[in-house]
Amino acid sequence: MNRYRIALAAAVVVIAGAVIATLVRQAGPASSAPSGASALFPVDQRYAVPDFTGIDGWINSPPLHLSELRGHVVLVDFWTFSCVNCVRTVPHLRELYDAYRAKGLVIVGVHSPEFDFEKVSGNERAAVQRLGITWPVAVDSEMATWTAYSNNYWPAEYLIDQSGKLAYVRFGEGDYDVTDSAVAALLGVHRGAAATPAPVTTAMTPELYAGSTRGMLADGVAYAGMGSPAVYPDPGPPHEPDHIQVTGGWIDHGEYLEASAAGHVRLRFRAADVFVVAGTTGGDRPLSVRLDGADVPAPLAGPDLSGSGLTVTRQDLFHVVTHESGGYHLIDLAVPAGFELYTFTFG
Repeated sequence: MNRYRIALAAAVVVIAGAVIATLVRQAGPASSAPSGASALFPVDQRYAVPDFTGIDGWINSPPLHLSELRGHVVLVDFWTFSCVNCVRTVPHLRELYDAYRAKGLVIVGVHSPEFDFEKVSGNERAAVQRLGITWPVAVDSEMATWTAYSNNYWPAEYLIDQSGKLAYVRFGEGDYDVTDSAVAALLGVHRGAAATPAPVTTAMTPELYAGSTRGMLADGVAYAGMGSPAVYPDPGPPHEPDHIQVTGGWIDHGEYLEASAAGHVRLRFRAADVFVVAGTTGGDRPLSVRLDGADVPAPLAGPDLSGSGLTVTRQDLFHVVTHESGGYHLIDLAVPAGFELYTFTFG
């Protein structure tokens, strides 16, 4: 199954009967996007979508079925809690929920995990609470509803009209003004003036995976065999940008790397914000973070840093650098044994 986290992307969806053709484009200025009722699919081209299928449990709600929600406008949000693009969408969903819930909007989050640790019930519930999500969340651990919708993206928004038919689709973060307009148009309510969207940054390091299943190491270094500790030498900071370098002892688990001894994770990146999906299964793991060879300056420290330190207590998304200037910069994590590295994502 091809799955994609989409940052700063939009989707234009054309429906012909039961066939959806999608075109993913870079988000442009607000003036280039449709607004109001023009964002909605024509009524005669809408069709019924699958019900919530193979759900392992519900958070914030008893089990729901789309047939029970007829007469409401329903926004189905596919997300997973370690996806930074999904996390950045949550405040905008909250604004929609607060603005339109009393007028007939229902939001249902479908938590479809990318990594195994996102399937752990306690992790899911903790993330819902930590992110302040108060709408119903369907736990789609086996990706059954994801598959029923033929979805390939985190996040993805499917807007269903009062008759239970698909009226609008949005893949990726952004175009919040358009989604708001579509909801308001379906509900038939007046929509106030929208805020001017922030400018889009396109020159940015892409999401980078650790582990041999999807990851590549910097400077042509090959992964050692899976499942056994291996030592990666330390030649100094990597020359190649946009690739992860590891030094010291590591075990390759395919979808992530686990430190078997103290070592470093280094990366030359270009972005304003740096997030790392990391974890531990055996106690707290304190590590230090350096930026361009020095402690992270206070104005650039992400909210999950304490000084230039980060203590990893769980498997989750951590925000380590914020508001960095343009150009390439070097981040260096000094990590202990037991530290698990999944991905770097950027904003």
